[in-house]
Amino acid sequence: METNPVAFSTLNENHKRSISVTLCLLDEMLCEFEEQARGRQWRSAFYEERNDLSRQQRKELLSVISRMRGVMEEVKKTLGLAMRVQGVSRGIWGRSMSFWENLVETQSRHLRRYGEMPDGFGAYLDPRMDDLIGHLNEIGRIAGRKLGVAGAPANDAPANGPSQEDTDEEPGKQA
Repeated sequence: METNPVAFSTLNENHKRSISVTLCLLDEMLCEFEEQARGRQWRSAFYEERNDLSRQQRKELLSVISRMRGVMEEVKKTLGLAMRVQGVSRGIWGRSMSFWENLVETQSRHLRRYGEMPDGFGAYLDPRMDDLIGHLNEIGRIAGRKLGVAGAPANDAPANGPSQEDTDEEPGKQA
């Protein structure tokens, strides 16, 4: 189907922003699907991902994802939409800073809304939830350094310059 980009020149920025946000969220989801189609499996303390996709399903998924991205690229080009680039530090900071409330809601004083708990349960659970909240805040602080957010110094590199872990370069590569 032929398109005439000039015909879309009256599309306002709100239209473009809405399309761009939706397609960006779709693309982010496709990135995860692609990782899974390539065999990704996660295993941790409370979460395990079992990749039960067959070889054929993986092949088909990658093919459909590729076709979808082709359509998305064409829409991006035709409408003059920009790619969103998000630093990993911003994603980690945002998710960690917004999730701590869930941990607070898991403390005994909040769990009472579901009924009485055994004696001593709060003394067991609450310090562990406090510990997890502290660690999650630390993750946010570490990721937030690059963003210059409150509680996370924008530049805490040593006086003799940043260490390898404070730079964006891969080990062994020079800017």
